[in-house]
Amino acid sequence: MPQRFLLIIAFHLVFIQTIFCQPAGSTSFRITTRYNFYSYETSGEALLSVPKNLVFSNLNISISVNNRELGSWKGVPGRNIVRIPLTLDLPPQQYRIRASISASGRKDIQNADGSLTILSYKPNEVKTDRLTGGLVVNKRQFFPFGFYTYSPVHPTLPEEEVVKGFNMISPYQRILSETFSQRKVYMDRCAEIGMKVHFNLLSVSGGGGVNSLIEGITPDEKKERLVNEIIAFRDHPALLAWYIADEPNGYKISPDSLQKIYELVHELDPWHPVSVVFMAPFLSSRLYADALDIVMADPYPVPDMPVSMVGNTAGQLATEFAGRKPVWIVPQAFGGGEWWTREPTTQELRAMTYQAIIKGARGIQYFVRQGLNLFPKSTGAWAECGRMAVEIAQLIPWLLSDEKTVTVRSGSENVIVTSAMHDGQLMIMAANKLNTPQRADFYMEGSCSGKARIIFENRSVNVSGGYFYDQLSALGTQVYIMTVKRTSDTLKPWPGNLIRDPGFEDLSSPGVPAACYARSGGDRGSTYFTDSREHAEGNRSVRFITPEENKGIRLRFFPFDSRPGATYSISVWAKGDPEQGLNRSGSKSSKYFTVSLGEYGLKRFLLTEDWKEFVTNVTIPYNPKESSRINVILQMPSEGVAWFDMLQVAECEDINRSINPELLIIDL
Repeated sequence: MPQRFLLIIAFHLVFIQTIFCQPAGSTSFRITTRYNFYSYETSGEALLSVPKNLVFSNLNISISVNNRELGSWKGVPGRNIVRIPLTLDLPPQQYRIRASISASGRKDIQNADGSLTILSYKPNEVKTDRLTGGLVVNKRQFFPFGFYTYSPVHPTLPEEEVVKGFNMISPYQRILSETFSQRKVYMDRCAEIGMKVHFNLLSVSGGGGVNSLIEGITPDEKKERLVNEIIAFRDHPALLAWYIADEPNGYKISPDSLQKIYELVHELDPWHPVSVVFMAPFLSSRLYADALDIVMADPYPVPDMPVSMVGNTAGQLATEFAGRKPVWIVPQAFGGGEWWTREPTTQELRAMTYQAIIKGARGIQYFVRQGLNLFPKSTGAWAECGRMAVEIAQLIPWLLSDEKTVTVRSGSENVIVTSAMHDGQLMIMAANKLNTPQRADFYMEGSCSGKARIIFENRSVNVSGGYFYDQLSALGTQVYIMTVKRTSDTLKPWPGNLIRDPGFEDLSSPGVPAACYARSGGDRGSTYFTDSREHAEGNRSVRFITPEENKGIRLRFFPFDSRPGATYSISVWAKGDPEQGLNRSGSKSSKYFTVSLGEYGLKRFLLTEDWKEFVTNVTIPYNPKESSRINVILQMPSEGVAWFDMLQVAECEDINRSINPELLIIDL
């Protein structure tokens, strides 16, 4: 995607847009569904866009299909989008929905028509969330954070990057029959290690992109290859989305021709979204709105333009496509040739990424990665991208939250800020637009007081009457979390628990559990990240991914002093997902994990799809084989994914309740 024929002067267009181009206004209502389709859900939501002149009117809204009411809403919107709950007891097909709206003081009834798509469920399906701009993957929120790469994909590239925190890869490729096996290999490997693939169809779809042109191919042959490729990979567990065009506004590919390709792709596979990338002028993307599900933009400002161009672009697109299409940004991770005399610095990469997210981007795909030090050349700069991948993963429940937030303002136009609420906790994300350190003053709606944790620096700042301040480094970023409304966990810890950080809440090193050592089981792509989307208590769990049987990670937790002859109870909450992974057997095989206390009492537990507590007892011999300091060891030998939370160990005499060993225990 380097914009090989784009002159530097074209970058100025984004600033012209900022001044002269405003999102298209509307004097009528517009209705759509929150997800681009529904499948297993029994309920959903409709999103009604309200004209500005009626935002503070008293509205009565009814949503129907074939004169059957699916949902209704009454009240004053106070905002431009109204969420209306829907009942979805309908068979799979596409429906025409109608919103009938009446406003107080007006006799007329306005109608807005839209579509509701219900599909049969597929384990690898991917939904777009039009309200939050996020994705739903494996029935969970998903924030894509990855990169482009070149073909053939190096065999070790996916495992090298997944352990850094990246969850998506998008290889440039030509759809040739002789290279099909190469594509199958990297797709299978990504499925093993839990990585998703933004699948590149450019050479047989809308065109553009690096080395995507296939010489001497007729339109019919191109269509045949496109159809065959989609059929071959549409059910693959690694598939995230179809990428059909690269900078069509620059290559003068018409919206009508691209829409025909989009419709063909969706006819073959309605379960996965379709993406298109745009170059400046980025708002020309509105002309292609009917040919895509995900809007992407690739502003490359370094070194001739300010890095704030990236955030400005994201903000423009997020405003233009609010409530309709997710927006992803392609930050620049290259330089030194063509029109870019150098690569972005570590600070510039961080600034571009965070500013884009603050302004509304809900996907990051760097251009470009070719290991180990080819693109980008700086290993330190790429390490910073991996650091941000881990940080953003910890923030997914906030970034994709649909809860009403507390408004936060910045005291300086040079410090941009956004906020989000999740489970009573307020997240504040800030970025310094200048390449000089800045004092940052923040003003919160209301009069909150207390402490805000700076979660990626292991420190706190005082909040008084809704105000606090901090220092941001040059082009620096910061994330604060403050408890606004306390919630009580139903899961209570044992008295005398001997495990440090039992709920994996310590974020001293973001993304990884703190109080343990890790040991490899033989696969370099196995991972053990903390996951804020799943937890039995607190804010996160630890997620294990085992690519292949008996080749997963083993965690050895911080030791404690044991007493010879004493009996200890070990408890851990766990759940698995039998639908994830490559699933070589072709069926939902049993997933299991093991837990032991040092060399004693190794037990095996069958995982369930819901959170469940697993408990066993272990007695230390009077003449132990090892020292009195002993560790709990947790591992998941079976292929697949599982989550673990609230690991506890206590001497039985210290536990003020009876604990029975888990019935699912199987002695090895």
